[in-house]
Amino acid sequence: MSYSELSVEERATIQIGHAQGLSLRRIASLIDRSPSTISREVRRNRDACGHYSARTAQRRMQARRQACRPTRKLVPGTERFDLIVHML
Repeated sequence: MSYSELSVEERATIQIGHAQGLSLRRIASLIDRSPSTISREVRRNRDACGHYSARTAQRRMQARRQACRPTRKLVPGTERFDLIVHML
């Protein structure tokens, strides 16, 4: 089975469905995803009051994605970068 992240549109559908009081299974069937995916998404990205925001969820996903990437070693303006440029 392949993995694909939720899109902004799918997150918006989750937000609307959650606000309307739809069940997680119903929301999952609307976007053709597993109910466990919806449950995990809502649990991971809800606020302290239990509300789910697609915009906040998208920002949190991008922050998590950025945090797991290794730092770049050759960044313009660093000593190592300047050394390589001068060697060329």
